[in-house]
Amino acid sequence: MALVVCQDMATGSFAKTFADVDLDDANESSIPLNFNTEDVHEERTNVSSSGTSKRKRKNIEESIEDDRIQFVGEKLGEIAEALKKFTEDKTPLLYEEVMSMETEGFDDDFLCNVFDFLAKNEFEAKAFLAKKTKHRKIWLQKFIQG
Repeated sequence: MALVVCQDMATGSFAKTFADVDLDDANESSIPLNFNTEDVHEERTNVSSSGTSKRKRKNIEESIEDDRIQFVGEKLGEIAEALKKFTEDKTPLLYEEVMSMETEGFDDDFLCNVFDFLAKNEFEAKAFLAKKTKHRKIWLQKFIQG
């Protein structure tokens, strides 16, 4: 009998086996077979645990990367929503609200001038839209005076 080392091509691992070989009985006794199976088992365990550790680390890294991508995606969504609100055209609403003051006794020509002024002055327009009708009326009266 002789010790034969074979490589498994599918897994790339090596295996040690004993194979029948035609040897003289005299030679057989002169070949010392001192084979420690614990060393082989220990090597296989080290390779296996090392591979598992690398896979776990890779999975954790991928998970962290996925979390970061999700976080960035959520933040981009929030930014897009804020930009949408910021750039939303409030002009039709402003026009409607200014012209509704006609019922409070202001003429159409005056309200058109007020609208033009507010359309050019965003801060004033926001303040006007935030006011209740009675406060808008006071604002319009002050606007007439100059």
